[in-house]
Amino acid sequence: MMIPNHSFHVFSFLLFVSFSFSYAHLRDIRPREIRSRPLDSDSLNINIKTNLSGYFSKVFAFGDSYTDTGNAQLLGVLKSYVGGNLNPKLLGGRSSNGRMVVDFLCDSLKIPTLQPYKAISYNKFAIKGNSGVNFAVGGATSLSGDFFVNHKIGHTLMWKGIPLGFQTQIEWFNNFVTRIACKGKFEEECKAEMGKHLVWIGQIGVDDFVRVIGSSVSMRWLTDITITHISKILTTVLDSGGKFFVVQGLPPVGCFPLAKLLTPQSEKDEMGCSLVINRAVMAHNELLQKTLEDFRMKHGAEITISYADYFNAYKKIMGNLAGFRFSDGSRACCGVRGGLLNFNLHNLCGMAGTTVCGNPANHVQWDGLHLTEAMHKEITQLLLHEGFCKPSFYDMISRQRNLRT
Repeated sequence: MMIPNHSFHVFSFLLFVSFSFSYAHLRDIRPREIRSRPLDSDSLNINIKTNLSGYFSKVFAFGDSYTDTGNAQLLGVLKSYVGGNLNPKLLGGRSSNGRMVVDFLCDSLKIPTLQPYKAISYNKFAIKGNSGVNFAVGGATSLSGDFFVNHKIGHTLMWKGIPLGFQTQIEWFNNFVTRIACKGKFEEECKAEMGKHLVWIGQIGVDDFVRVIGSSVSMRWLTDITITHISKILTTVLDSGGKFFVVQGLPPVGCFPLAKLLTPQSEKDEMGCSLVINRAVMAHNELLQKTLEDFRMKHGAEITISYADYFNAYKKIMGNLAGFRFSDGSRACCGVRGGLLNFNLHNLCGMAGTTVCGNPANHVQWDGLHLTEAMHKEITQLLLHEGFCKPSFYDMISRQRNLRT
């Protein structure tokens, strides 16, 4: 056939969980063993510096502000002062001073920067998304709109109104498949085409951990529903023919300026990071890896799902700042000058009285909540070329190459 200000404390909780995975405890984390087929001999000969070009001609991305390249801005859900993007060649709305992991991924694949879905839909689908589509939205949530109303959760930081749910991204994807990707094609033809492309699922869940701090909501319950949403995205794209997936774990946000500022001293480790949030993030990442393994077992060799170990990639850089050409791993580049963190909850990056540091490339932290372009670049290098994706990205492109031959 044809495919035709609730309270400040609630806000503190949101940021607290979102950005506080304890760096000290990260040192004890060992990579989770993930079963995968051995690399074939050809994949070992891939030049890691140049040979990603041509393997994936399209990328479909999902996630939150660490992946969004313009949807939140186009939707009008960002507060008016947001606009710290210093690169005029990029569409505004990025939560950084420039490119992010998804942008560097596209650079490595030698494809254009992904169009945000809303740029495509606002143009009545005249833009075709020839290099793929970015469905991610800054501030996206796994919680329902009723949850925010019933728990009287206010909205702070750089977002306004009740945030969009991740279900919206699934609806956007289905709409794109129907209106563009599969228009005029038979179902099997469309699935075969989708099976050639890469699906990148960025971090999901950080903001929600913070949103429920101080409430009666169980962290385990929240983790479960977050992983359920990731599973829904995977299932939706699998049903459309997707075969190659990278799913990103949560970063160690507990050591970010925002988390350090809001966490009581009694609940910090020796590095100043939140113990509570670290445990929540670790639980999320562990359950996520188990869920991905369940998908692998169910679908077998017909798909490849790689876990992007963002947490340990971040840890590696923080353990050798000079080796990665950073001089400041803790203070925000964009914010209020002074203090240990250059961060003020009431004067966020872009507001009156804030300034940008002289050399953002030396900083890990951009605005106290998000990372600089330089940090995104180093994280991407570790994920794509240094084995922090499990199975490795080279295993994935080797299988994609075998599929094409």
